[in-house]
Amino acid sequence: MKNINTAFILAAGFGTRLKPFTDNLPKALVEYKGKPMIENVITRLKAYGVTDFYINTHHFAEKMEEYFANRAGDERIKLIYENEILGTGGALKNAAKYLSAVESFILYNTDVDTEIDLNEFENFHSSANPMATLCVQDRKTSRYLICNNEEKIIIGRTENGKNKFYLPDNLKHNGYLLRAFCGIHLINSSIFNYLSHETNSFDIIPFYMKLIEKSEKIRFFDVSGILWKDLGVPENL
Repeated sequence: MKNINTAFILAAGFGTRLKPFTDNLPKALVEYKGKPMIENVITRLKAYGVTDFYINTHHFAEKMEEYFANRAGDERIKLIYENEILGTGGALKNAAKYLSAVESFILYNTDVDTEIDLNEFENFHSSANPMATLCVQDRKTSRYLICNNEEKIIIGRTENGKNKFYLPDNLKHNGYLLRAFCGIHLINSSIFNYLSHETNSFDIIPFYMKLIEKSEKIRFFDVSGILWKDLGVPENL
């Protein structure tokens, strides 16, 4: 990546959907393509210029500590232990002292495999300088993001089976799309000005909706048709 060299990889979860693989291992260390899942993420991000990696841990955190203590490589990697699961938003808030000093960073789920072009993603994000840009694609989900295709911004989401809009009516009728989130964000560090007011444990998508209500721009980068896999289920390993 040209300008963004910092990444926060989410790896603290219990990996419940991956049982029995996660009975004795953190999800990030479950094997995929012949190596621990998280290594595929690090390799991909490093290829695009990321040099500084922050990784949150909780489930079998000691095994993550052991793995990275013995791992070879020139990447700068910092593990951030969570005493309790904080959710995506809480994990981000918990990492503020490391991430708030950089202009922008990539937030990436450890259980994602994709061929998304991160250079294109960064260029798209940088062209408008929003609070955040989320990778989305056209696939079935029960939790759609509602995307205004004209402005390339997210305007709402599916909640309890119904579409809820967080921006005024005039943006609803300009050809909105329903898209599924891909677990990859580019985020401006100014987001921490808002995160400081949140509780310690919360999810990021509802938080983004709060920002949208405040007229902060959350953009979407549509990667429909590009390889994307959810590695959180055994059949995709």
